[in-house]
Amino acid sequence: MHPDVIVVGGGLMGCSVAYRLAKDGARVVVLERSIPGAEASSAAAGILGPTVESYDDAAALQLGRRSRELHAELADELDGLLGLDVGFRRCGVVKVAFTAQELAELDGQLSSLEAHGVRCDRWTPADLRREEPAVNPEAVGALSMSEDAQVEPKKLLSAVALGAERKGATFRSGSTVREIHIEGGRVRGVRLGDAVIQAGHVVVAAGSWTTLIPGLPFDSETIYPVRGQMIATHTRPPIFRRIVFGAGGYVVTRPDGRVLCGSTMERVGFERGVTFGGLADVIDKATRIAPSLRSAGVDEHWSSFRPGTPDGLPLVGETRIEGLLLASGHYRNGILLAPLTAELISEAIAGKPSSRQAQALSPHRFEEQAS
Repeated sequence: MHPDVIVVGGGLMGCSVAYRLAKDGARVVVLERSIPGAEASSAAAGILGPTVESYDDAAALQLGRRSRELHAELADELDGLLGLDVGFRRCGVVKVAFTAQELAELDGQLSSLEAHGVRCDRWTPADLRREEPAVNPEAVGALSMSEDAQVEPKKLLSAVALGAERKGATFRSGSTVREIHIEGGRVRGVRLGDAVIQAGHVVVAAGSWTTLIPGLPFDSETIYPVRGQMIATHTRPPIFRRIVFGAGGYVVTRPDGRVLCGSTMERVGFERGVTFGGLADVIDKATRIAPSLRSAGVDEHWSSFRPGTPDGLPLVGETRIEGLLLASGHYRNGILLAPLTAELISEAIAGKPSSRQAQALSPHRFEEQAS
């Protein structure tokens, strides 16, 4: 029996889509060329921070806040289904300023967020020292956004994949999709070598590699790789209670004292690896935020590719080819937007109308350039 839906890509995005569709009763097959989560999903910091990342884009802010709350529901759901903790914590985010210009930018961000009904607080240096004493005393102020949260991507990915299997989805690792199979303007399945797997719907969630798959109605540069390098260390006790942004970087602290520092944003194609320059950049930013990290050891360092787009927004939903949908191009917000993306894909397949905010993510905005 043919599947109802083929999902191309076994990262968090593909697994989230598969989980949601399988819960809806669809027969789902997930095709992954490597193993689930081998790319950006497992390398991310797990920041659920729409108020710090998307405050100047009303649609992105609203969608991000919706997805953050879906994460809270998903964490409870997966705990009940599987007994697994995915590390969801509403720890809050602090963005610090080191110059008068940065302080003015924080005031602008505060005004923008308050206009959208977001709870946030402007902190003085004294407030900052009291709340997060490890922050550099040179900071001249901060903005605290208590709604934002974090999750542990590896735990989340594992739980969502297991949940999808529990609901009936099938995973096929080592499956490289050679082409989207299209006949008469409608998707018919995908081609793996000489074989075709048939399905009425195909959802492409292949991250930075999405538009390299033959058969998609997009230019190959519609979604492109952006390399990000990161460093992990640890402190006892944990250095921060909140996620701290500043100096162009961020520091994410886990409850057990693990610390993730990031991240570079490099347009270097699909060139993998960690560089001296990249690590130096991450270290400079992290130690500007927290000078005490200078004495911390380096536990791990790695890089991964974020799928960028020309306008910074993902491509989520139906294409002009009937039955073919995209769930990719999420750039820095792949972890944050995974449950919302799954919801939007489910609604599109069910034929439900999308909201005005969701329409901003429609792949149609790039198809005209490619056709």
